Amino acid sequence: MKSSAEAFRQLTDNDEFEVVVIGGGINGISVFRELALQGVKVLLVEKDDFCSKASAAPSRMIHGGLRYLENGEFGLVKEALYERNRLLDNAPHFVAPLQTTIPIYSTWSGLFDGLFKFLGLKDKPSQRGSVVIKLGLSLYDWFTKRDQLMPNHKMHSARSTDQRWPMMAARAKSSATYFDAWIRSPERLAIELIQEGVEAGGIALNYCKVAQFENGELSVESEKLAESVTITTGHIVNATGAWVDFTNGLLAAPSQYMQGTKGSHIIVDNPELLAELDDNMLFYENSEGRVCILFPYFDKVLVGSTDIPVSDPESVRCTDEEIDYILDSLRGVLPKLTISKEQIVYQFCGVRPLPSVNTSTTGQIPRSHSVKKDKVDGVHILSLIGGKWTTFRAFGEEVADDLLTSLAKQRQCSTKQKAIGGGIGYPVTKAAQQDYIDELVAKHPQYSRQQIKTWFQRYGTHSATLLAWLEGFNDAAFISLPSYTKGEMSYILAHESVSTSLDVLLRRTSIAIEGQLSQHSFDEVSDFVADYFSWQQSERDLDRTRSKQVLLQFHGVTLDVVARPQKTQLPPTVTENEQLLDGEEYVFNQ
Repeated sequence: MKSSAEAFRQLTDNDEFEVVVIGGGINGISVFRELALQGVKVLLVEKDDFCSKASAAPSRMIHGGLRYLENGEFGLVKEALYERNRLLDNAPHFVAPLQTTIPIYSTWSGLFDGLFKFLGLKDKPSQRGSVVIKLGLSLYDWFTKRDQLMPNHKMHSARSTDQRWPMMAARAKSSATYFDAWIRSPERLAIELIQEGVEAGGIALNYCKVAQFENGELSVESEKLAESVTITTGHIVNATGAWVDFTNGLLAAPSQYMQGTKGSHIIVDNPELLAELDDNMLFYENSEGRVCILFPYFDKVLVGSTDIPVSDPESVRCTDEEIDYILDSLRGVLPKLTISKEQIVYQFCGVRPLPSVNTSTTGQIPRSHSVKKDKVDGVHILSLIGGKWTTFRAFGEEVADDLLTSLAKQRQCSTKQKAIGGGIGYPVTKAAQQDYIDELVAKHPQYSRQQIKTWFQRYGTHSATLLAWLEGFNDAAFISLPSYTKGEMSYILAHESVSTSLDVLLRRTSIAIEGQLSQHSFDEVSDFVADYFSWQQSERDLDRTRSKQVLLQFHGVTLDVVARPQKTQLPPTVTENEQLLDGEEYVFNQ
């Protein structure tokens, strides 16, 4: 995949594309990949880095959406479970099964509330008893009975629950276990999808923006080159997520399609909590019936999330109030465990691109996806509304099929059974994986078995491509990051359209979210990126300053002393007391 500048150089004035996709989040990437694989001349334009906004801030779950059953979104749950299983098949290097436990505190609670909520007669969430949970999990199993990859759910007694979860609240009368899935590195999967689209003939630009739309022509500007070109197209896909209405304003197709909600998460370094989970996820309710999750993630624990309405998607961050709320809910389910704020090594949040509907709580907003269509100066504009990480392929396929019909083209291939990136030829069994690693070790004795095993975990079968590229490279590990090598980093910089240190720290690797960021590791990576691109001192300083500000403001990572950015004060949708005490806007979900 070419760098942003190299890809931009492929464009010429009055270049014509059949489709231009604006927005490099997972839905825009999916549409881009689908169209490129069908032979469509398609351009993807992202104003920041690929997969850098809401698509970089999911709960890291690949799931059917158990709680969506209460809203009657059966079609969404069925589709999500199908797509979950496709990702388990097509991206096994990133997506894996996750056993999940639901603590249960009553038998009948929520039965009639759930019915009333489904009928629209009640909006506030309530705690779910074992009967309601049993019904939901039975539907989960039934939806996948013809495509079953994982065991059915099980119900457990109070005694079994207490034996398995000694730190859990004694009031738990029973528990249920079922399987969903988790994704190790969503940002890396996004890069692999883009690479597929580029290899099929598409052009993908990051750090470029659509600056103007007039008389059917788009002006595209490169941030890195400070240049612009004019292109034409008959079809625009607005995949800018929470920014859809802003983008439509630029396209002279003003809309009010969106109402974003913010979801925040924290990464906790607490060995006792990690040991208690023992590779399981807890899917639990707080006292108000809100749903929250926590599960092991890179030897830490991921906890989330909130669901708060926002008017300005550009300035969202995880607030102190949200962190307090998440930790309080965690103490409610595991009261025997002590977790401090000092154990939070990373935090992140994103804005869900939800449809504008009239509901009294954010939890009632539909999570399914849809397409809104407009036409300006003869150009068809398709705005993507909603969508989940789990269902990106289905959403992209739906939009691509609509565009293929408009272009009078036939679909050339299906992506339902198409393996992705490092999932191609991936050895499924443990024994086959060991054999694969053994072969790589024999071919590349200059690297330790542990290093090659680490690369296999990071890149799947693409680890073989990396090792072949590194042949003859005088490699060495980073001092502060011994599992990362300079050769590996060079490969990323050469092939994955990197423009800043943050691209590496936040998205091409998992260094930041793993809690491995320190002043030393930041300096090593920042200097390496700057040296690789031969930046002038002013460029180095600007990159370092911007990186530290983003890490501090949006991820709670403090390095050396840096001026704390001013927090943008926005008019609240509800008052702070209403948010914290009534809880209506703190709806937990994924």
